[in-house]
Amino acid sequence: MPYSQSQIHYHLKFQLSLSQKHISNELLKCYKNKQNAYVWAVCGSGKTEIVFQTIQYALNKGHRVCFCIPRKELVKELYARIQESFKDIEIGLIYGGVCENEDAQFIICTMHQLYRFENGFGFHLMVANEVDAFPFKNNEVLEEIFARCCLGTYIKLSATFQEADIQNGQLFIMNKRYHQYDLPIPHSILFPQYLQKWVILFILLMKRKRWIIYVPTLKDVEKFVRFLDHRKIPVQGVSSLTTNTQQKLQNLKEHDFYVLVSTTVLERGVTIEDVHVIVYRGDHTIFDERTLIQIAGRVGRKPNHPTGDIIILYSYKSKEIKKCINTIKKLNRMSV
Repeated sequence: MPYSQSQIHYHLKFQLSLSQKHISNELLKCYKNKQNAYVWAVCGSGKTEIVFQTIQYALNKGHRVCFCIPRKELVKELYARIQESFKDIEIGLIYGGVCENEDAQFIICTMHQLYRFENGFGFHLMVANEVDAFPFKNNEVLEEIFARCCLGTYIKLSATFQEADIQNGQLFIMNKRYHQYDLPIPHSILFPQYLQKWVILFILLMKRKRWIIYVPTLKDVEKFVRFLDHRKIPVQGVSSLTTNTQQKLQNLKEHDFYVLVSTTVLERGVTIEDVHVIVYRGDHTIFDERTLIQIAGRVGRKPNHPTGDIIILYSYKSKEIKKCINTIKKLNRMSV
């Protein structure tokens, strides 16, 4: 379906930083020159907004655009944010169980829903966020579908790229958050596993702040919620099985309770002002370097509270914990 050239505009509630403006301009150049691009931007740096200029240009040229992301909850949040900025265009929204405006010029969808567009009705510009996250990471089927849908060029975004992820494109690095504070550095603490829940209880009693406690399994969520509830700690739990996750997050923001126990389902896409995190059994295999960096990225995202506590408890030495801390320190030292 051909789309006519038009005059589409977007607006932001804030001004881009100098580094954001620079990368935004470079991404537009890449698109005009038909070059793929990668943006390695730390958690909370505002990487979504730096692609808006290129999206606007493509739409005004009559090109078709897709912004895709792995998880359904993140797609819904992204749709709301982009709809608020791009007022004068109909935007399609597609994820499991929802298909709105599938023929629209601008589509926001989960990675799995790309199968709808792989047979010749693809996109001139594809923007893919969190490309190193499940289920896109190491999924040859989804990667092949993505390639068939991309009729032009793509921009891939992540806070946790590694060298092997960068192929056939220019890399741009944004190592500072938009408020220009360094990334908070996690503190790793060695304790036997059977003592870790008691250490966490002590921390919660000593520091009555908003906390997200990340645990490795569904059973850990249930056990921890019971453990803390029995000790009169206001607590809720979420996992992939939770149906009202967004409501619980809103209740946490509104101080209805102050401790949320979660699996890695909340490792990405969560912004809560003045929140702090604890990782229980941080040496578990599910907590690899990328996951730990994303978890640490939940802290200090807002300029009014740019710092905070990140505590990783472990019972034996973990290379992934060490790599996470070293990577964050390296990013803070970089001059970009």
